[in-house]
Amino acid sequence: MSSPIRFTRDNGVVQIEMTEPKSRNAFSDAMRQAMHDTILELSRDTDMSALILTGSEGVFSAGGDLKKMLENYKAGLVSGAEDYLPRMKFLHSWVSKLRDMPVPVIVAVDGPAYGAGLGLALTGDIILASDRATFNASFCKVGAVPDGNLFYSLPRMIGLQRARELFYTGRTVDAQEAQRIGICMEVTTPEALLPRAQEIAAQMTQTSRTAFSLTKAISGRSMELSSDELLEMEAQAQAICLSSDYHRDAIARFANKQPPRFNFR
Repeated sequence: MSSPIRFTRDNGVVQIEMTEPKSRNAFSDAMRQAMHDTILELSRDTDMSALILTGSEGVFSAGGDLKKMLENYKAGLVSGAEDYLPRMKFLHSWVSKLRDMPVPVIVAVDGPAYGAGLGLALTGDIILASDRATFNASFCKVGAVPDGNLFYSLPRMIGLQRARELFYTGRTVDAQEAQRIGICMEVTTPEALLPRAQEIAAQMTQTSRTAFSLTKAISGRSMELSSDELLEMEAQAQAICLSSDYHRDAIARFANKQPPRFNFR
């Protein structure tokens, strides 16, 4: 059986493309397993400098595989909460790994990003959208609660009141509104989407890997820690960076009016 994702690498920039547009890249068992295995492997990959996540043929992801859920109900394979908890923990095991990748994660959304597919999209450091992208936290319409880390990510991106409105109504947000309220950073044409993601990946790797990973880790906690706690983390991180060979080389080149030597190491 072919994999539901396509994995490519170009000079350290890894691209994961979900390739089951007929099922709207829903989180089938095969998709969940393939994403889990790939993300777990990449979390240990010291040669990766950036990660781009996208979907094929104008579809990002519809989230949960509702057809498979219905089949499982009818077959009596699931009933109580104890049947669902392991599945949720498995999903969250790789979503959290993706969120915490120590490299730039750029998500390129073309078409629908619904339910857990929206949660997946919001794990990115930068979210780009084509002008035909749509976003929907539609869990309430099927009697479920948001998952895929949406309780964490969406309120932080657009504010609690707006996040609750989207959670409670399950309404669809188009690309232009998504950019206005902060779900995505930029809107492009479908044709320009991946080239723009690749351009941003190249820009974000023009730095020290250590400095980037520390900046990402600390900024990711900036809304939950106190100012004093963040000052302490900032001091510790800066001490590490300022004592690095990379920093010494960078300031020497600056003083000598030489171009910086960026290699994300």
